[in-house]
Amino acid sequence: MKLKFFPIILSLFICFFAQYAIGQDFFVKKKYRDWAVYSSVSSECFLASKAKRTASYFNSREVLGKNRQNSFIYLSVDKNNTEYSMSYFSDYPLKLNITGSMNIDNRKVLGLMALSSNQNSRSKHAIINGLMKDDISLLLGGNRLTIELQGIDGSMLVDQFSLMGFTKSFNYLLSSCN
Repeated sequence: MKLKFFPIILSLFICFFAQYAIGQDFFVKKKYRDWAVYSSVSSECFLASKAKRTASYFNSREVLGKNRQNSFIYLSVDKNNTEYSMSYFSDYPLKLNITGSMNIDNRKVLGLMALSSNQNSRSKHAIINGLMKDDISLLLGGNRLTIELQGIDGSMLVDQFSLMGFTKSFNYLLSSCN
C-alpha cells in the first residue's frame, strides 16, 4: 500500500478503536499479496486491504467517471481470537441509516451499516455487524469479498476485495500480535 494512504488507515483505526489507538503510529509489519498487517509500537495490530475493483450504479447502470479508487476494508482481532471487528472505508460519502451487505464468495451475506459521529457529517465509514469465527473461516478459504452500500446520491457502491493473502496475513496477525 502506498504511503499516501497511511493517514486514511490511521484515522479510520482511531475512529473505531480510539481507546487503543490514541497517540500511536502504525506501520506495515508484513504484507501478503493483497493484505497487509499493520502494527504499532505497543503491538496493537489490524489487517487492511484495498479494493481491487470499485463501481457505482444508478438505476442498474454503471456510472462512469466517478473517481472511486480508494476503498479499504479492515479487520482486528482480540487477544484471545474470539472477537472480531471488521470495518469498511469508502472513498465516497455513504447514505446513513441504510443497511448494506458484505458477500463472501456468494456463500454468506453479512449486514453493514454506515457510521457517523453526527447527522450533519458525510460518513465514509461502515461497520460489519455480527462477524463470527465461522465467517472468518469463510474468509480464510475464500477468494473474493464484495461490499454493496448506498452512496449519499442514491447510487449503489459495489467494491470487490481480493482475499489473496488473507490467510497468511491473518495467521501472521495471530502469531505476532497476540
